[in-house]
Amino acid sequence: MMKGIAYHLVFFIFVLVIVLPAVIVRGCSSFLPEKVGEESRIAKSQELTVSLYVTSKKTIVKIPLEEYVKGVVAAEMPASFKIEALKAQAVAARTYVYKRMRSKGGTGCSLHPEADVCDDPTHCQAWINTGQMVKKWGIFAFYHYYSKISQAVKSTAGMVILYRGKPIDPLFHSTSGGKTENSEDVWGNFVPYLRSVTSPGEESSPKFMEVKQLSVSEVVSKIMHKWPDISIDSQNPERQWEVVERSEGGRIKKMRIGNRIVSGTEVRELFQLNSTNFKWERSGDRIKFTTIGYGHGVGLSQYGANAMAEKGVNYIDILKHYYTDVEIRKIDA
Repeated sequence: MMKGIAYHLVFFIFVLVIVLPAVIVRGCSSFLPEKVGEESRIAKSQELTVSLYVTSKKTIVKIPLEEYVKGVVAAEMPASFKIEALKAQAVAARTYVYKRMRSKGGTGCSLHPEADVCDDPTHCQAWINTGQMVKKWGIFAFYHYYSKISQAVKSTAGMVILYRGKPIDPLFHSTSGGKTENSEDVWGNFVPYLRSVTSPGEESSPKFMEVKQLSVSEVVSKIMHKWPDISIDSQNPERQWEVVERSEGGRIKKMRIGNRIVSGTEVRELFQLNSTNFKWERSGDRIKFTTIGYGHGVGLSQYGANAMAEKGVNYIDILKHYYTDVEIRKIDA
């Protein structure tokens, strides 16, 4: 009797741990848009399709617009976020690619002229297929998260963000630190819908605050390599640092290092800090940087959007908060 129970228990565990995951992964792969042939089979003729350059495969695939949006949301925003935040991200993702779709008169991807966009987040938007989602979330969380994201995309299908009738560049970032940035304070160009706004409730972000320490010698070495002609005290470089100008969002726009005026963005990149909202202090033979926020700070703050969603704000009002004077409207296929 006991042997029979033990046998069935072992068999059940084998099915649960080995067979079921294999079936799920195999089932997922059946709708993974990984090959051009599969893309053509999946895409419906009446749907808008996205020409996506997949960096890892060095090839272009065609994906139905709404399926592409799912992959962006899964890659760019935590799937554990509230549904209204996921909806806001879905509309932003759709707007981004719609503005660049060559079939709609867009300019496409400047790095890959044959494509509308690529999946390189440093150039376009991040995107992952369902197989990568399984790896990211795990087998047992996959269906819950994929269903949730699919719901967010389906319920906002075709919706884009417009400013004066034209799709915007819906910039977004992880964590503003409490207030977003004006576009010109980061990149120099004024964009009317990318204005600085408050973004409370972001303290739950793992990147809300970071403390990073670098040795004085490393700091000096990096500065000298970046600006070889700079004049600076190699023993106490921080004594010759001064904030010259702050942005409306409170970040460092310009600062003085020795005999040079540099941008906060240059310093952020030089020391690989999370944002330009940082302060520093000397600690023995090291310099301690305390940084608030993560990302460039322009446009939608993802953790700010989730904080708004937790308070019951819907995705349209979230988007209208982070993008000034815009309207949310459905596009014509």
